[in-house]
Amino acid sequence: MANEVAYFVGCTTNYSEPEIGKAVVEVLERLGIRVRFPEQRCCAMAQWASGDGKAFRKNAEFNVRSLGAWGDDVVTACSTCAAALEHDYPRLLRTREAEALAGRTYDVMAYLVRLWERKEMPPFRAVKLSVAYHAPCHLRGRGGDRIEKRLALLRSVPDLQVTHVDRGCCGMGGTFGMKRRNYRMSMEIGEALFKALGELRPDLVISECPGCRSQIAHGAGLAVIHPVMIIRRALAGLAGEGNPEKGDSALEPSPSG
Repeated sequence: MANEVAYFVGCTTNYSEPEIGKAVVEVLERLGIRVRFPEQRCCAMAQWASGDGKAFRKNAEFNVRSLGAWGDDVVTACSTCAAALEHDYPRLLRTREAEALAGRTYDVMAYLVRLWERKEMPPFRAVKLSVAYHAPCHLRGRGGDRIEKRLALLRSVPDLQVTHVDRGCCGMGGTFGMKRRNYRMSMEIGEALFKALGELRPDLVISECPGCRSQIAHGAGLAVIHPVMIIRRALAGLAGEGNPEKGDSALEPSPSG
């Protein structure tokens, strides 16, 4: 793996969940990887889903040009951003540059899996929690063994109990679940997932998608975080950084757990 990566931050991390961005940077830097921030715009998947192909193309062309100029692997914490860079940009633009960028783009958990499989990560410290993993549709839809590999990575953390709750879509569906007229249907779609999570009663739910996290928190009433937050805790103090005894408020067990 490269010693440098370009980080595609994404709008939700940038504006609403900056702690995820901090966790991504901290984890990668603890692994000796320099994180760089090329100029970037929204992946524009929301515009694409809303029928604004012109805005999507404009941002896609900009991001391909800007990220492509750096030549590094690209990581993002958002499964939707990853789907845009890996799948939708090359499909729309049909350029060699978009294809090249897609080939070196990873969602951050996939990137960490590669490092872990190559034994380029130190042993984890214990994280005594029970977590339920929900795979976003934008991850499941890209096929392969992406999900099983990240589950294996998470299960290698001592004392971490990981359950894969596979009950389909959460119902958010990008911008679909954000519209008032779709609220009831959105919640009905996610009902099986919410019920399964409620019965399991984990300390935390983990998912890569910001839409899934928001929907699950609302529908199931549970605390939901990005899995990279777990990895940050598991690496805390292993590289002479951080205080493993200080804790992480994002990893406090859910009140309903």
